[in-house]
Amino acid sequence: MNKKLSMLLPVIATCGLLAGCGTDYYTKDSTVFVAKNGSVVSTDVEDFDTATYKQDDLQSYVDKSIDDYNKKNDGSVKLKKLTVEKKKASLTMSYASTDEYTDFNGTKLFSGTIAEALAAGYDFKTDFAAIDDGKAKKCETSEFLDENGYKVVIYEGSSNLHVKGKILYASVDNVKLVDDNTVAIGDKYSMLASQPTGTESVTEGTEAVKSDATEGTENGADDSVSDDDILNSVKEDNEVTFDFDSDEDNSVPVSYVTYVIYK
Repeated sequence: MNKKLSMLLPVIATCGLLAGCGTDYYTKDSTVFVAKNGSVVSTDVEDFDTATYKQDDLQSYVDKSIDDYNKKNDGSVKLKKLTVEKKKASLTMSYASTDEYTDFNGTKLFSGTIAEALAAGYDFKTDFAAIDDGKAKKCETSEFLDENGYKVVIYEGSSNLHVKGKILYASVDNVKLVDDNTVAIGDKYSMLASQPTGTESVTEGTEAVKSDATEGTENGADDSVSDDDILNSVKEDNEVTFDFDSDEDNSVPVSYVTYVIYK
């Protein structure tokens, strides 16, 4: 989501970072799902102060933000689902491309071949690990930079990252392997110190969405989320507004630059 929208959930919660998922995706960790064609589905969740705010207020704000963006940019951002349950707000959205995700959220996300990433200015100047049978081993970039058949996702955020394919290499710092398709991102992680245990909560979600968030988007972004999935809100005259232009210091989620190479 864009920077103002991304700050909405922490403001409502008056705490912390995004750390969850949308109901449709059955994952307990915020996750960005990237299909091979570059379309994206993202899911975020945050504590929601139901004593202070109403779901309708959040619904109206999200709907307006998406509508304004799409009208201004001829965009195709869609709200798949927004729910508030047990004081948790879950938000699932789809984007036609990684460029649209980047533009709307203010969070960089790239998907393409390694050659396309190099041409776009990404230098791959970080430590990498090769992934084999769920185990990570430090490697040199020379092992994969010239491989034409590999795809790469480069993400500057703090959500988990799921790709449609088997992860072969990944950057080491702040990254943890969850399963063959997913990495977790955080300041306490290192690819060389982490191995998948099969118990991470995101595993449920990535298994559940293999045919939904990724395979479904292979045929184009319009197929990834149908019009029936979009939740339309009724805007009221007494709609709550959220002021992000004040001088008040708002917490901003920490982000990291993560490379994932897969096939």
